[in-house]
This record gives sequence, C-alpha cells and structure tokens, in this order.
Amino acid sequence: PYLGFFKDGGEVLDLGCGRGEALELLKKNGLAARGIDISDEMVARCQEKGLQVEKGDLIGALESTPEGSLGGIVSFHVIEHLPREVLERMIRLAWQALAPGGVLVLETPSPLSVVVGARNFWLDPTHLRPVHGESLRLSFELAGFDEVERIDRQPFEAAQRLPEISVAEMPEDLRGLADEINRLRDQLDGLLYGFQDYGMVGRKPS
Repeated sequence: PYLGFFKDGGEVLDLGCGRGEALELLKKNGLAARGIDISDEMVARCQEKGLQVEKGDLIGALESTPEGSLGGIVSFHVIEHLPREVLERMIRLAWQALAPGGVLVLETPSPLSVVVGARNFWLDPTHLRPVHGESLRLSFELAGFDEVERIDRQPFEAAQRLPEISVAEMPEDLRGLADEINRLRDQLDGLLYGFQDYGMVGRKPS
C-alpha cells in the first residue's frame, strides 16, 4: 500500500531492512533503494540477493546521509524496539535527509487493538513499548511533515473475531434486540480485534 507514495522517484532508504523484503519490492517496481541493518546475518542475506545493504545503526545512517538527498525513508516494525528519545531523533533526522516532497513511512503494531497491545505485542521480548498512532502523528507534525496519514494494516481473520447474530434467522419480535446486540458486538470487536498494524506516512513539504 505504500508503493504509490514513491512514484516520483528518488532513492529510498530502508532502516532496519531485515531480510530485505521491502527492498526487493521496491527494486521490482523500478525504485532505487538501499538498506541498513545492525545484524550481520541479515546484511549477509540481503547481499546474497544482490541488494544494496550495509551494516549500521539507523541514527548513524541518517546522520551520514546528505541533507535533502532521499526520495523516501521506510522502516517496518522497528520503532517499537526504540526508546522514545531515539524515535524522536530518528523522525527529525529523516526529515533532514529527505528531499522536498520526500516521504517517511513507519509501520508498527497497533495498540488500538487490545489483543495486540495487551497480549500479542509482548510475545517479542525485544519490544520496548507500543507506539500510539496519535502520538506518532504528533511527532511527524512537530518534525515538519505534512499530509500525515495513518494506514491500517493486517486485519484479524474473520474466524478470530467475535461472531455476529444472524438477524434474519431470529423470530421477528427479537430482531430489534438482535440488531442492538450486533451493534454492541461491532464496538467491542473493533476494540479487541482492530487492525494488527498501522503505517504512519508523512510528506516533507515541497
């Protein structure tokens, strides 16, 4: 869902590129891209695929990037591993590294789903804290990004969610009650089983 934001060209930097899935997708779509990762294993795996990846930390990579030189910066499921002050610095450095019109995309687990924020998130012991979407949006805006939007990702499968009452199968005198119960179900289901991830997208003013 993010490819369309990079159609204007310019090199894309993937911070914490892991196995290189995003880099492969960008390359497949004709976009110049390179990655940075702190893991020797991940860097080696990406390089074996012919991807342009170097070992390093994301702050160092941004600090060494010439100001205004990138068309885009992406980072998938990294910011939940970062202390708050590092995340704030990362966003401000990303703004500096992007050319006018450049785009920053940060994707992370969504704490708006109680099942994610209170249970699934903590299965990974390296996670530090969930990042609320409104808090992240504010960080983007304070850094200077505009056209900031949240893209909800990865819905739970229908079988995992709360069931609905089939109103049509209920006796006519109970259909009104069944409809009210379904409305309450929708609210509770959204709270418990909302989208598992979200991406925050911001554009540097041109």
